Amino acid sequence: MNKYYFEKAMKTIGTIIYIMVMLIGINHVSQAKESVETQTYSNILEAIEVDKTSDIESAKKYIALLETDYEKLNTEEKELFNLFKGHALALEGKFDESTKKLEELIDNSKNETLITRAHALVSNIYLFSGNYEQAYQHASDAIEGLESMDSHPWHKYAALQNLTSLFRQSGMTNTAIVYARQMLKVVNQNKHSLQLCGSYFELADLELSIKSVDMARIHSEEAMLHCSKANDPIYYTLALDLQTKLMAQANKSDKALELLKEHYPVVKSVDYKTMTNVFEIRLASTYLELKDFINAQAIAELAYQRAEELNDKVRLMELSKILASVYSETGELKKAVDYYRQYIELEKEIDIMTNKRKMAYYMVSRRK
Repeated sequence: MNKYYFEKAMKTIGTIIYIMVMLIGINHVSQAKESVETQTYSNILEAIEVDKTSDIESAKKYIALLETDYEKLNTEEKELFNLFKGHALALEGKFDESTKKLEELIDNSKNETLITRAHALVSNIYLFSGNYEQAYQHASDAIEGLESMDSHPWHKYAALQNLTSLFRQSGMTNTAIVYARQMLKVVNQNKHSLQLCGSYFELADLELSIKSVDMARIHSEEAMLHCSKANDPIYYTLALDLQTKLMAQANKSDKALELLKEHYPVVKSVDYKTMTNVFEIRLASTYLELKDFINAQAIAELAYQRAEELNDKVRLMELSKILASVYSETGELKKAVDYYRQYIELEKEIDIMTNKRKMAYYMVSRRK
């Protein structure tokens, strides 16, 4: 990562902190009203569309503002607000509230485009919470609705992004790649930096998982370029993680470590736990590759605690393997064996979970 982006990212974080501070205290209500009055509701909804994953605090602020003025919104604005509110609730881990709001939108709306988006979004929430058949039923409904979606530059991108994520998390990599390619084709029409950033990252990461290293490297470079232009700290971090994986494969772990260490303060400042966890796993793994066992252990143990808080079994599996290797190298064999056993158990559990997901997908597919 170059110094220009680092400074830019730090300025962004400083701005977020400043906004949060300004929103506290006796001026909160008057500032909120002023913010709404100086923008149309449509403009605020467009801001949420862009910010909902790349600047979560900003999106939360706008959602809170619109919630107070909900009755003043027209029908289309209310429905788009409910879609974003459902997304925000899911990010907070309030899955029951999220799915309820999104299914109410699906049942009551006449807007086929927003219904398709809601199907695609709620499918991921159900998948994460273990309701596999419901997840794939909603995904199937989303796929059916793709062709009838309107030409708004964000709608089809968002639906395809959710479908890509769903099939990636399900272990159906080839299907995920199909939707990632569709997503890239759609965003190439609009050339929005954030959309290009997300699309190139998704495709590159999937290509790397199937050992298509050359294509992954090409698309990873594109992701870095567009994520930097978009000034999106979350996707930029994920793209950077992907770059360092490719560096490690090319025996450039020392260069990868430089990038990771330089960017780590920015990652922690953004305070997005899942992203931080992904980054720390890559950092611990790189220290391990370079035989720096002290730092590898310190970062891996920190990341392990974070993964436990998130109840993220995939990350716990990765970290168990790293810690087993670290303790084996440092002669703490009992700990090494314990973590290796845990790694095997988690791997089996995840395989069972993946097979259940595939079976649920097969059962839903047969109903069509």
